[in-house]
Amino acid sequence: MTALLEFGSDDGLFLCPLFSGLSPLRLRYNTDFLVIRQNESIGQMKPFVSEPIEHCQSSPSLPTGLVLNESNCTISGTPLFGMNSTKYWITASNRNKQTTIPLIIKSLYFPKYAYVVNTTTGIVNLYSINANSGVLTSNGSIAAGGGPESMAISPDQKFLTVVNRSSNDLSQFSINPTNGNLTLVETIASGGFSPLAITYHPSKNILYIRNSVNVTTFLVHSVTGNLTLINTMPASTGASSIAIDPFGNFLYVPNYNGKVIDSYRVDQTTGIPNPNVIQSIVSGAYPRNLEILSNGKTLYVVNDIDNNILTYQLDPNTGFMNLILPATNPMGLNSRALASDPTGRFLYMTNQGSDFVSIYSVDPVSGTLSPGSTNLMGTGDGPSAITTDSSGKFLYVTNFFSNTVDMFRINEVDGSLVSSGNVGTSTLPGAIVTAGINPP
Repeated sequence: MTALLEFGSDDGLFLCPLFSGLSPLRLRYNTDFLVIRQNESIGQMKPFVSEPIEHCQSSPSLPTGLVLNESNCTISGTPLFGMNSTKYWITASNRNKQTTIPLIIKSLYFPKYAYVVNTTTGIVNLYSINANSGVLTSNGSIAAGGGPESMAISPDQKFLTVVNRSSNDLSQFSINPTNGNLTLVETIASGGFSPLAITYHPSKNILYIRNSVNVTTFLVHSVTGNLTLINTMPASTGASSIAIDPFGNFLYVPNYNGKVIDSYRVDQTTGIPNPNVIQSIVSGAYPRNLEILSNGKTLYVVNDIDNNILTYQLDPNTGFMNLILPATNPMGLNSRALASDPTGRFLYMTNQGSDFVSIYSVDPVSGTLSPGSTNLMGTGDGPSAITTDSSGKFLYVTNFFSNTVDMFRINEVDGSLVSSGNVGTSTLPGAIVTAGINPP
């Protein structure tokens, strides 16, 4: 099976070498971002090179299971482990020249468990995921705090953090890798009032909480999961969500009431955001939910009064957002949440007032959106939160008023959805997240 995002030329031809001594050595893959899955062969990933090369190497070494051909830079093999987006530097050289290019690789985890928080009851529902069908099977429930509305899984898939808006605290759970059961590690104050949103740093044991008028940063103990507050910075009123780019360099915080998005630089060593806003950019009315593609190049915001999506290209060096117009045309009412598949080819949005999911195709270069070949999929009553599983094969939607989760299989060709039915939850289900695993 080939990689999810293929790159490379199959012809093996070089440019005419007549003037090669006058031009730099060029190495190019058809993408700078590669998404792969555990135990699925990526085939032969052959690059274009402008002239023959004699040696090729990667820094750091490629993920376990992948092989870099040292004579022509072809990448092949079968990945053995899931991992978050990681940048590799591929260096090609011959007797007279050398060139180095970046290649970002993300390896998807096997889907294993799903968790749903319920706003009224404060209950977290636990489910196991069938890796072949995506169907959820209930594994019971556990109590969190008051009025939980959001949660997140740590990048190592070991901990689940639940944000309790009414009780102004966080419930930290450890995840049993064998059965997905949760064990409460501790309950700790969020560092502010009405905590509403959370995001984990993509590669560090650090999490960020969006409270009503500030953002707090917590260090997560890598063994026990205990949380330590390490930073508090002011933020605009009107909390709705929070997001970090896939490489942990920039934090994006929408101002729901002010109709803008603020961005902050994150210290690469400490993971602490600098309190100085580097950019404030206009959004629609009103920015409720953010989604950043896994290649880190595009940010989307859903505006729940305009019922549309705005697209922003991200500068990887400065974190600046560049608004790309026009916005999408409204498809339904009370647009709520966004989820992209891990390959960055499709985007999905819930429309709570219309009981369906909107489906979009993503332009691979600009990130702009267009309606999918099948652009609507019906759901239960009041679709709210939405997520893909850790493998990118399945999509899940919580239905706020019918107390269910809809389950869908994603068509990997056009992004359309095939229903696998639904499963019950507790009362008024909100956020849903999934956890994956690596082989023991």
